[in-house]
Amino acid sequence: MMTIEPNNISYRDKAARVVKKGTGYYRYIFQEYSAEYNHLMDSGLYKELTKKGLLIEHQEIEKDTNDPKVYKLLQPTQIPFQSYPFEWSYTQWRKAILAYLRINHISLKYGMILKDASPYNFCLNGGQAVMFDTSSFMFFKENDKWIAYRNFCEEFLSPVALMYYNGADWSKLTMANLRGMPLAFVSKQLPIKSWFNLTTLLNIHIHSKYSSHNLFENESIKKNKGFTLEKIKSLQKMIFNTASGWHNPYRYRGHWTSYYENDIESYEYLKEKEAIIRKWLEKLKPISVLDLGANTGKFSFIATEYAEKVIALESDNGCVDLIENQKIKKGIKNLYPALMELTHMTSNIGLLHKEIKSIDTRAQSEMVLALAIVHHLYFSNQLSFEQIIELIKSCSLKYVIVEFIPISDNKTQNLLQNKKIDFANYNEESFLKVLQNRFCVKEIAQIQDSKRKLFLLEKIK
Repeated sequence: MMTIEPNNISYRDKAARVVKKGTGYYRYIFQEYSAEYNHLMDSGLYKELTKKGLLIEHQEIEKDTNDPKVYKLLQPTQIPFQSYPFEWSYTQWRKAILAYLRINHISLKYGMILKDASPYNFCLNGGQAVMFDTSSFMFFKENDKWIAYRNFCEEFLSPVALMYYNGADWSKLTMANLRGMPLAFVSKQLPIKSWFNLTTLLNIHIHSKYSSHNLFENESIKKNKGFTLEKIKSLQKMIFNTASGWHNPYRYRGHWTSYYENDIESYEYLKEKEAIIRKWLEKLKPISVLDLGANTGKFSFIATEYAEKVIALESDNGCVDLIENQKIKKGIKNLYPALMELTHMTSNIGLLHKEIKSIDTRAQSEMVLALAIVHHLYFSNQLSFEQIIELIKSCSLKYVIVEFIPISDNKTQNLLQNKKIDFANYNEESFLKVLQNRFCVKEIAQIQDSKRKLFLLEKIK
């Protein structure tokens, strides 16, 4: 008899277990969760949430075990690309927290509520934040406590508030706090004006003063046991309205969001570059494309016309926000932008370094675009050609399109200003030598009216 053992993905869930079988993920529902699962499915809650794109769809399939604790085996709709909260831009965080609150609001109509509040239960798919934790629902009735309240304030509300008031870079703290940030810490980091916002005042500042793990454990609340439906709806609506109004976070001075307006070599160069890349994409028809250093996503959007899935990694939060918003306006559903510094890419982290997979594993694609990034990595980050090419290779399953910008280029010269850097080895000959150790060079294209070149590469097996 095959038993369902704890794993590194869903080891904390006692009601269900996520497992990987082949290339897909499945969810076992345990007998102890049967009543909640049946209510979710039979009450109309599942139907309403999936219809609105808030909960991932699944099929019940034949069980592959006689383990008596297993009630159902589910085959969820597979997620094309899973990014994690510390890889989200502000816009993406905001989508997730609003989706969480919408799910709770709808669930309360059916006598249920979410029993936890982890942003790690969400993926970004089709322009929406979608929850995939089917076993996260529990029954709720009058005077019950909101057991996920502190969890919500630490893992969801705190990061969004820090990003809104202090700048989007504060989301990076969530990588060091996978289970949420201490409210006392968050309260100290927020500005004085956040004390005049009722949502942050009640749910972060005042909440942080209680040593108990639940704000509603104090004596006055104990007498009432918990919430009426109206009170919990009112509290969640207040938070929802606040987050809905937090459209634009505090922004540091931006640069890359206006790259194609202010910083390109020339429009002739851009037009010629686009034509070459389109020709190669049409010729190779890659199933998946990864755009490294995507900037505002110009070439990511082009790649969506040729590939089933395009992942855009960019270190500038404003650029990721722009891509996220533009893909909605354009109705593009096969583009997945994520926040990523190429020299600090997500490695395997979490339990036994297996809970969260590295980004080069999750984002690895048939083709990689590495356009106008080599000179930045070489001069600004002081990576060698060997390191740059190894980084690009780790993300590619087969093909790469890489751009080389010579030392004489104006943009390269700008990077060298006021820097004492030995650039003797920065030349096309040295670059090509390193490339040929790891790739077969299929084509080289000189971009007209420019000294820049594009290289079409295929990995050497």
